[in-house]
Amino acid sequence: MALTRRQFLHGSGALATALLLPGTPRGARAASSDRVLIALFLRGGADGLGLVVPAGDPDYYALRPDLAVPRGAGIDLDGFFALHPSLAAVAPLFGAGELALVHAVGGTPGLRSHFEAQDAMEHAAPQSMRVGTGWLNRVIVALAAGEPWAGIALGPARTLSLEGAAPCLALPSLATLANGDRPARRPALEAMYAAAPPMLARAAQEGFAALDALRGLGPANLAAYPSGELGAALADAAVLIRADIGVRCVAVDVQGWDHHRQGALAIARSASELAGALAALRADLGAHWQRCGVVAMTEFGRAAAQNGAIGSDHGAGTVMFVAGGGVRGGAVLTRNGWPGLGPAALFEGRDLAITTDYRDCFAELLDRHLGLAPAAQGPVLPGFAISPANYPGLFG
Repeated sequence: MALTRRQFLHGSGALATALLLPGTPRGARAASSDRVLIALFLRGGADGLGLVVPAGDPDYYALRPDLAVPRGAGIDLDGFFALHPSLAAVAPLFGAGELALVHAVGGTPGLRSHFEAQDAMEHAAPQSMRVGTGWLNRVIVALAAGEPWAGIALGPARTLSLEGAAPCLALPSLATLANGDRPARRPALEAMYAAAPPMLARAAQEGFAALDALRGLGPANLAAYPSGELGAALADAAVLIRADIGVRCVAVDVQGWDHHRQGALAIARSASELAGALAALRADLGAHWQRCGVVAMTEFGRAAAQNGAIGSDHGAGTVMFVAGGGVRGGAVLTRNGWPGLGPAALFEGRDLAITTDYRDCFAELLDRHLGLAPAAQGPVLPGFAISPANYPGLFG
C-alpha cells in the first residue's frame, strides 16, 4: 500500500520507515542539476538591526546607546550598512556576490506572538491560520518531486513547514538513520523486503542504495563546522546534497534568537554560530553550491530601542539572509530605500517598518532558483499577489 502522508522518523525505526516511502529509484547517474533550497528558521525573532547594522543612520545609536554595535566596529558593506563583527565568516560570501541581505523585511506588522508569527511564516499564510500545510511541503508538491528524500527536516524538532501531503523525512541526524543500517541487521532487512510486494521491494532497494551512497560521507573540502546543533545539521545537509539522492528542500530550525537580556553578548554568540555554519556549508558543498539556495529567516525583528535589560523586545521589520551560487549578492536590498529609525518612520512608534513582504522573497526563490513560474506559485503562496515587479532582486 502506497504511503501518501509524511512519516516522521525516530530512533532505530528510521531505516525501516525510509524504506517504506515510495519513490522512483535513481540509480547511478551523472551529478544532478536539480536545485536545492535550504531554509533556516532563526527561532525567537532575530534582531535584524543588530545583525545588519544601519551604521549610517544616526537614530540607531541614539536608540541603542548600550546595545548598538559601536561605531566603526562593524564590517562595512556599502558605506551605510555594516555586518555585526561576529558575522565575519560570511563577509567573504558577501564580497564574492554569493550572499544578499534583505532588510526591513517581515510578515504581519504588529504580530508579536512567537507562536502565531512562526506558524504564519511556516505556512506562508499570515492572513489565514486555517492553512493546514507547510510552504515547503507545497513546494515539493508543485515541483512534482516524488523522491522520498525530496523534503527533509534536520534537527531535534519537527517543523511545520514540511507538513502536508508530500512524503518527507524528519531526522534528528544522519547518525540516527545510519544506526538502523547496522551490519548485523542489513541481511535480515534485505531478505524481508526481497519477499515483499514489488512496490515495497523497489522502495527498499532504493532506500538501501541511498544509505550506501551516504555511508562514509562527511565534510569535504576541509570544511570545519562550528560545534552545536546548527553546524551538525548543515554538515548533514551537505552530505545529503553531495550524495545526490533527490533532496530538494531541507528545513533546519535554529534556536536561541530571543534576546531580551544582554543582547550584545547573546547576538554575538548566535551570529558567530550562524556565520561559521554557513561558511562551512559553502566550503563543504564545493561545485554543488551552484545548485543550492540558502535562506535564513525569522518570525519578526526586535524593537528599535534597547530595553531596560540591555536587550530588545519583540518588534516588526528584520533582515533575511539569502545565499547560494546563483544569488546576485553583494548588496543590502531594501524597497524604496531605507525606511529610517526616526520617530515618524517607526512602526507604532517603536519598530523598524516592514517594506518588503517575506513572501516576495519566497516568490523570487521559487521562480528564479527552483524554476516555479509565478503562475505555478498560487498553491504555494495562497492568497498572495505574486509579481516579479515586487521581487527584492536576489537573482540577476
